[in-house]
Amino acid sequence: MEVVFLDNGLIGRGEHSYSLVKKVGAALVARGHRVRAFGVKEMDPAAAAELGAIPHFRASLYGKASPTATQLRLSRLLGALRVRPHDPHLLREQASADRLNAAFRDDLMALPPDALARGNLIVVPGVSQNQLSGLVRALGARPERERPRVVCQLMFAPDWTPWGCSAQLGAKLYGKAFALARPLIGRSLFFATENVAIASLYRDAYAIDTIRLPVPFGGVAPARPLPARPVFGFFGYSKRDKGFHLLPEAIRLCRAQGLAADFAIQLQHGGWEPATVAAEQALRALAGVRLIEGVQTDQAFAAETGHVDAMLLPYDPQLFGMRGSGIFTQSAAAGRPVVAAMGTFAGASVAGGEAEGEVFSPYDAPALAAAIMRLAARLGDSHARAARLASAFAQANSADAHADVLLAQAERP
Repeated sequence: MEVVFLDNGLIGRGEHSYSLVKKVGAALVARGHRVRAFGVKEMDPAAAAELGAIPHFRASLYGKASPTATQLRLSRLLGALRVRPHDPHLLREQASADRLNAAFRDDLMALPPDALARGNLIVVPGVSQNQLSGLVRALGARPERERPRVVCQLMFAPDWTPWGCSAQLGAKLYGKAFALARPLIGRSLFFATENVAIASLYRDAYAIDTIRLPVPFGGVAPARPLPARPVFGFFGYSKRDKGFHLLPEAIRLCRAQGLAADFAIQLQHGGWEPATVAAEQALRALAGVRLIEGVQTDQAFAAETGHVDAMLLPYDPQLFGMRGSGIFTQSAAAGRPVVAAMGTFAGASVAGGEAEGEVFSPYDAPALAAAIMRLAARLGDSHARAARLASAFAQANSADAHADVLLAQAERP
C-alpha cells in the first residue's frame, strides 16, 4: 500500500510537519509500505531532498489572504452608513477562508492521478477553516468508487488563525465544512485529533467523532542525570502564542530570588512580531542565558535538549489552546519535567499526573517565574518522578503508535 502525506504545512526543517513525515514515514517504510509526501511549492530544497517530498501546494497552512480593494471600500461605506461595523479582521478571515479553501481544492485536484488512487491511504496532518472545505470538495468531486481513504487531522481549535488572533468566523466555517462532509465521514474520510481535549471540542460542538492520532515524537534519549547547576530550556518557534515574550521578565524575577540555574533558549522567528523582537533584545542583555539561533537539525536539537533539565512551555491558553506539542511530547518521553500554563494540553497533562512538572496561572511572567522557582526547589524529586512516567508516555506517543492508528483506518471494512 502507498501512504501519501498531503501537507501544506510542510515548509522546512523547523515545522512540526517535517518531523512527523520523517518519523512516521520511516515507521511505515519499515513495515513495507511505500510513502510519498507533498509539501508547499516554496519548500526548503534541502528538507525536500531529505524527505523525498514533492513541492506542490501554492498556499501554506499558515498563510492568509487580504480582502480586495473593492471589498474594503464597500465595508467602509457600510460602516459609515451604520449598516454594519467596518471590521478589517473579519474581512481578512472571510477572504482567507474563500481564497485558501479554493486554492487547496484546486491543488488537490491537480495532484498526479495516482496520488489519490483508490487503495492508497491519504494523510492530511493538519487543516484549519482555510483548508477543510477545500479538502471535502476535492474528495467529494471524485466518483465514490475512486475515492481513497483519507485521514485528516483536526490540529487546531475552530477559533485559531494563522495570524495570532481569535477567529470570529471559525466555528461557522467548520460547521459548514462538516455538514458538507457528512456523506463522506466514516466511508472515505476519517477525522483525527491529538488528544482527548481537542476530540471533546469537536464532538461536543459538531458531533464529530475522531480517532486519536498521537504526537509521534516519543522516541528520544532519556534525560541526563541532574547536575549541580540545572538548565531550564525553551525550544521551538519564538512566538507570542508560545509565550516567548514572557521569558525575559520571568528570568529576571527568578534571578532576583536567587535561582542558581542557567537558561538555554532557541531563537527562531521571522522578526514580524514586535513583542518577540523586543523579548529577543532583552534576553541578549541577560547573564546566564545561552541563545541557540536558527533552525536545528534533528541531531543538533537532540544534543541541545539533552543538556536541558527542565523545559519551559509557557504556551498561551487562548492562542495555543489545547493543541499537542512536539516539544512537550519529547520532554515527557525523556523524563524531563516541564513548566506549562494552565489551560494548555501540557498543563492538563501535568495536572492529571500523566507528565511531571509545574503548572502556572494567571498567564503572566510573575506566575511563570513562581512556577520555575517551585520546580527548582524540588527538581531532584521531580526528575525521579518524570523518569518513572517516561516509558509509558514514550510508548504511547511513538512513530510506531502513530503508524498503527493510520494503518487501522486502511483496514476498516
